[in-house]
Amino acid sequence: MIAKFTAWYLDLCIRILKAIGGVLYDFVITVLDAVVGVLGAAVSSIPVPSFLSTYSIGNIINMMPDYVLYYVSHFRIGESMAIIGAGFAFRMTRKILTLGQW
Repeated sequence: MIAKFTAWYLDLCIRILKAIGGVLYDFVITVLDAVVGVLGAAVSSIPVPSFLSTYSIGNIINMMPDYVLYYVSHFRIGESMAIIGAGFAFRMTRKILTLGQW
């Protein structure tokens, strides 16, 4: 009789501790969601500088001298930057999907 009671009491304590752990986990997730939301709102409220809105990539490239354009095309700078950007995007996507475990 006492063995059944202690087993029931132990099981009850374990379930209560698991429930408290779940509540704390949900609380941490809620707080982190609020913090990230505030940071996202703060970053999105930063205005774009005027010098970035007046020039486009095409205009900047057209203002380069001919010899610079030759070397940019010869060394395939555009393709290499695209490969580096794709690799960075893949790495960040992997980090987000695995919650930083890799």
